[in-house]
Amino acid sequence: MNKKIWSGIIIGLALVACILIIINNSAEEPKLSSSSFNGITLNSLKDSKAVDVNYADKPTVLSFFTSWCTYCNRDAPKVVELHEKYKNKVNVFGVNLIDRDQRKEVSKYVERHEIPYPVLLDTNGDVFRQYNGRGFPTLYFIDRKGQVIDVIIGSSELDTIEEAFNKLAKNG
Repeated sequence: MNKKIWSGIIIGLALVACILIIINNSAEEPKLSSSSFNGITLNSLKDSKAVDVNYADKPTVLSFFTSWCTYCNRDAPKVVELHEKYKNKVNVFGVNLIDRDQRKEVSKYVERHEIPYPVLLDTNGDVFRQYNGRGFPTLYFIDRKGQVIDVIIGSSELDTIEEAFNKLAKNG
């Protein structure tokens, strides 16, 4: 075969591979969990003590982040603002994937953004994987039954995040 035919075959195979990757990645988008969880237990950044997050107490927002994530830094003030507004109706917990971060940097992040809610450490990413985590930041909105009723992945406008907080506060 000549070079033009081989080039066409290689380009065609590359296109097919790209299409398959796109289809596969879109099929793996996080889905709302139909299973429920009673809660989680993680160590606190503040004092390393175990903290039990029991969803039955109050509807809960889990905010997964890393200190180096640009979008996490962009959205942290929004979550702090909404925590202040909804703290009587909704629990908020920051969850840092400490295996991808440095404790000192996480502490600076918490100070810089004046985060008042507990920040917990997901030591090896097990909780993030339990919720099919895909990127940062990720907000999981969990009702009192432990059902994930909404997920926001990546940076979002304040109105979008508040809509999810409000829905959780009303229906959680």
